[in-house]
Amino acid sequence: MGDDRPVLESRRRRLTAYLRHNGERICRDAAVLTTWALLMTIWVQGYGLPRWLCYVVTFVGVVGYTHVTSPWSRPYVSPEER
Repeated sequence: MGDDRPVLESRRRRLTAYLRHNGERICRDAAVLTTWALLMTIWVQGYGLPRWLCYVVTFVGVVGYTHVTSPWSRPYVSPEER
């Protein structure tokens, strides 16, 4: 098939491989989204805007971020995918 990723049987080994492969990306995404949520909360409270607007702006920002960035990848193949 052309897929040169290893087949990992153990769930623990799959989780370890996934986190090792995507760990930096997961931390960066969490930092960006946390910063966005914090900035939007400060902005909404600073201008005295309604609280629901904070939720809407934060949600739109998170959805936009997920559309702009590429998804996390798996460096392995599960036994079920063979």
